[in-house]
Amino acid sequence: MTNCTETRLYVTWRHPEGRIHPVGLLTQWVSNGSESYRFVYLKDSESVDGFTYLPGLPNLHRVYESPKLFPVFRNRQMSRRRPDYRTFVSKLGLGIDRHPFEVMARNEGRKLTDRIEVFAPPNRTDDAKLTTSFFARGIRHVEGASEAVEAMLPGDLLTLVDDLENEMNPRAIRVATPEHKPVGWVPEYLLNTVHELRERAAESVISITAEHVNPPDVAPSMRLICRLTAPWPDGYVPLSGPEFQPIAS
Repeated sequence: MTNCTETRLYVTWRHPEGRIHPVGLLTQWVSNGSESYRFVYLKDSESVDGFTYLPGLPNLHRVYESPKLFPVFRNRQMSRRRPDYRTFVSKLGLGIDRHPFEVMARNEGRKLTDRIEVFAPPNRTDDAKLTTSFFARGIRHVEGASEAVEAMLPGDLLTLVDDLENEMNPRAIRVATPEHKPVGWVPEYLLNTVHELRERAAESVISITAEHVNPPDVAPSMRLICRLTAPWPDGYVPLSGPEFQPIAS
């Protein structure tokens, strides 16, 4: 019997002015121990000012397929042979046995040398819950956030606060303590999902918790991993807006 699993990661590009745009969809298939990969650009990639294409994937209208992970993404995976690999995955709240593709999804494929990141779509659990994890963004820009995060423990409740005066994105949402002390922001790629969940269900059923907390000597961008959980509304399809539709089929 064929056992095939499919894992999707959305690819984003950060504009020099700070906005983050979805530009691609990367899919991994694992079947009976063998892997294959597919990449396609999203419609938003054609209209983002300043974006051209990802390294090694120059044609926006082509479907790319390969038995190996494309180099632009493979270069975002840390080798398990590195002596600091165990420390690296521990900062992500993962064990050393996790598949490199899963590790990249958790780390969001970040590199200091470019503006490309990846993220996994929300999961649907067996009990019809929507769940996803993310790094709280912008901790270093919030006064007192580092100290507030240092005092957190995994499982601590957090809350969401609209940031209506945000000059970059008026739909921005802050992550805060139960006392409404801001500690960062929800990633831009998740904003529409959170707003849609709020519209379809009572906000009280959307749960935000601290899933993994790193100490102050870890980079601010990796200090706090949050977990969002909410009921999955009937008929709801996350990330279904036009910006997430592929150019080529």
